[in-house]
Amino acid sequence: MSSATEGGAAGRNLKEKIADLTNKGVPADVVRDLDEARTLGNWSLHDGLAFSYEEVDDVASLIQEAVLIVYVQPEQRAALRAARQQRRDRARTGA
Repeated sequence: MSSATEGGAAGRNLKEKIADLTNKGVPADVVRDLDEARTLGNWSLHDGLAFSYEEVDDVASLIQEAVLIVYVQPEQRAALRAARQQRRDRARTGA
């Protein structure tokens, strides 16, 4: 993925790119959760805060959900659309 965009999101930094995901159809609560994950990461990296296994596991789950919504589901929907179109095309040509 290019450094200019992540999942088609625009912004100068990660915070802006996460916020822009709402414009890409990502539910607002998922965007809020991703921003929370970003904040926790910043606290860990920049402030040296340590988080419990449960907290880190929670954040990993949030990120997995976002990946599913931003990357996996659109590809799945595109594949289903293509399959429907192929079936229609075969039905029209009798093949």
